[in-house]
Amino acid sequence: MNETIGIDQSIAATLASQGFFILRGFLDQAELAQLEQACQPITNEYGVRQVLQIQPNIAQSLPWQKIQSVLNAAGMSAAKPVRSLFFNKNAAHNWLVPWHQDMTICVNHKTELAGYSKWTLKNGVHHVEPPTDVLDQMLTLRIAMDAANHENAALKVLAGSHRHGKLMGRQLGANVDNVAQADMHACTMQEGDVLLMKPLLLHASDKALNAGQRRVLHLEFSASALPAPIQWAEATQTAQVSPTTN
Repeated sequence: MNETIGIDQSIAATLASQGFFILRGFLDQAELAQLEQACQPITNEYGVRQVLQIQPNIAQSLPWQKIQSVLNAAGMSAAKPVRSLFFNKNAAHNWLVPWHQDMTICVNHKTELAGYSKWTLKNGVHHVEPPTDVLDQMLTLRIAMDAANHENAALKVLAGSHRHGKLMGRQLGANVDNVAQADMHACTMQEGDVLLMKPLLLHASDKALNAGQRRVLHLEFSASALPAPIQWAEATQTAQVSPTTN
């Protein structure tokens, strides 16, 4: 099972083969309390984009030395945060998320570039689908601020599905339909656990049966430079509030 306490040096190999890894007890009680306090102004929101920029206290509350240790173990020592979101699935906002891959990134402006398509504008920020190699070099950290289980719709993943690249339409459906039962995992977590996952890993979540809050701080990292003239929309601003030491 892809779980451990502390920083496990098998992270890189497991991410390459399985596409996800759970770090148990990553935040201790003091660190979790500090993060919860920093998130207090948005705790009743169901979704906040660019959260590290909007709420710099959240970035300042995170244990960046620990996060850097995870990035080192994942073979991404030069990676920086390039996107940040806060989710809270609760009684008022209890949504179902179908099987999908995370295939968009946030950039500073729109321009015509080969391999970059499906441009959208969300909250004034340009989103685009980049080539597969850009997504392959990214890593997502999902910090659980509440327990996640079958009752409150823990994230489900299909192990190894990231290795098939971008899956569209029938390809995606066929991948879900044909997957071995052993490859489907419910990522049950406790407060302070962290789920590491590759963006192209197929994942989904049901509506919660017990609609208490399920808060997640979602951070995406990359060490890649995007082709000029575009840049990561959040990288420069986030770097100002996310030091490598805490």
